[in-house]
Amino acid sequence: DPSRVLAAAEAMLSGPEPVTALFAGNNRVTVTAVRVLAARPGRAALVGFDDFELADLLSPGVTVVAQDAAQLGRTAANMLFRRLEGADEEPRQVVLPTRLIARGSGEIPPAHRVTS
Repeated sequence: DPSRVLAAAEAMLSGPEPVTALFAGNNRVTVTAVRVLAARPGRAALVGFDDFELADLLSPGVTVVAQDAAQLGRTAANMLFRRLEGADEEPRQVVLPTRLIARGSGEIPPAHRVTS
């Protein structure tokens, strides 16, 4: 629900100790975070999980941890087909590779605050 993401991002970025960086767990949340950050003075760093179209055209470009969607689908389908064919396998964790695509938004340093 974008309104929940919007409210959570606003809450994290407001107040006496606002966060200096956000990590979004999927591309929809990342896009909502981009909208929130674009409407605010100053910038927090942003890294999203999963790439999305036009992420490289924003300013700064959105840094993401990208996954291979085709490999993810093939792996899930193969596991499903084995189960459908009667394979009696224990549940297992499968880790697929990801890659960091640094475009600038995740590399924004925290703003220096003066405290008394």
